[in-house]
Amino acid sequence: MIIEKVDPARDSYSEYSLDGTLLTVGGITVDLAEEEGDQEVIISFGKCNGMVHRGIKPCCVYVAEAIIPPRKYEDIDEDGPPENWPEDEEAPATHTETVPVPLDTNSVTLKIWPLTEIVAGESTQNQEGNDGSE
Repeated sequence: MIIEKVDPARDSYSEYSLDGTLLTVGGITVDLAEEEGDQEVIISFGKCNGMVHRGIKPCCVYVAEAIIPPRKYEDIDEDGPPENWPEDEEAPATHTETVPVPLDTNSVTLKIWPLTEIVAGESTQNQEGNDGSE
């Protein structure tokens, strides 16, 4: 898995692990192979009230985003005719089938966001650069 920190200079969210195709972020487990599709899939993880969940709500801060590239396929040669070959036609000795390639977790990117805290309704972004002087 490719780990990409959104802001490498700051401490980032670190409660994640990968076991085979199972990605766990803050206690939420996602099977990356089941989520894979013919187009890129992005799974966002947010944190509200101290709990991580899948998706982002208005009150949440980002913690991570899993980016699964589009499924890959390969052509393989099979013996005999393809399924549903008409019985009244001469069957070929072999045929080619296009099959999905198993997910390579090394091609999945996990973007991790810097740690942020919500303080009295203001995000740390509102506080950055504010030293109290005007």
